[in-house]
Amino acid sequence: MNILFTIQHQLDKLPKAEKKLARWILEQPQSVIHMSAKTLSEASNTSPATVVRLCYSLGLEGFTDLKLKLSASQPVIEGNLYTDIDPNESIQTMKQKLLLKMTDGLEKNCEKLEVEAIEKVVHLLESTDSIFTYGIGASGIVADDFAQKFLRIGKKVIYSKDYHLLTTAIVTNETPAWAFLISNSGEKQEVINLALLAKEQGTTVVCMISKAHSTLATIADVLLHTADGGEAPLRSSATNSLLVQLYTVDVLFSAYANKHYDKILGQLEQTKTTVQIIEQND
Repeated sequence: MNILFTIQHQLDKLPKAEKKLARWILEQPQSVIHMSAKTLSEASNTSPATVVRLCYSLGLEGFTDLKLKLSASQPVIEGNLYTDIDPNESIQTMKQKLLLKMTDGLEKNCEKLEVEAIEKVVHLLESTDSIFTYGIGASGIVADDFAQKFLRIGKKVIYSKDYHLLTTAIVTNETPAWAFLISNSGEKQEVINLALLAKEQGTTVVCMISKAHSTLATIADVLLHTADGGEAPLRSSATNSLLVQLYTVDVLFSAYANKHYDKILGQLEQTKTTVQIIEQND
C-alpha cells in the first residue's frame, strides 16, 4: 500500500501538530527519505516526539519504517502521482493517478475485510433464501449488483430504490429473511431506519460500512468493514468507495459459490441460456 495515500487519508483525523508534519511530508516526500527524525522535526518546525507519534498514528513501526515505505513509493513521488488531479494534466497522467488511488483502496479493503464476517454471511446465504437489500446513491448501485448476482442463483432478493416500498416489504414479510444494508458512512438515516425496523421484525441485519464506529455499525448483527474511499476533491464523490463495495460483493458471491460450485455453475448456465432464448424471441 502507498504510504502517501495513507497519510492523505488520515490527515483530517490527526492532532494539530501531527497534521502539520503530515502536510510537510506530503509536500516534500523525497526529502524525508534522506532525513533523520531530528532534521525532519526541525525542517517542519515540529518536535522529534511528533515525528514518532505520527508514525504510530499511521500504523507504522517507527520513523525508519516511514522512510522505507517512502523509498518504495519513489516512482510515485517522482511522477507526482499521489496528488489530486491538477489543471492541464495529460490524460496519461490522470489515468495513472486514478489507477494508483483505486489500487490502493482495493488493497486496503482486502486487508480490512474480515474472513469471519464473510463466513457469517455465507452461512446466512445457506440458511435463508429471502434477502432485503438497500443503499442510497452509489451504495444503491452496489445493492442492485448484489440483487442481480444472487437472483441468478435462486435467492429471493428484494431490492428497491423506494425506501417506503422496502419498508412495507420488511413489515409484511412472513418468511425467514435477512437484510443486507450498504452505507459508506454508516450514518444515512433511511438506512439506519431500515436496520432498526428489520431488527424489530426479528430479521438479521448485515451492514457494509467503512466507519466501524458509526450508528449503523452499532445496529448490525454482522459488520462487513470496508476501506474508506478517501476521496479527493476533484474525483467523483464515491468512486473509490463504490469500487471497494463492489469488490466486497464479489468476495461474498465467490465465497458462497465456492461452497456450492456444481449447483451454482448449473444455475448460472441455465439463467444465461434462458436469457439468450428470450433475446432471440424478441
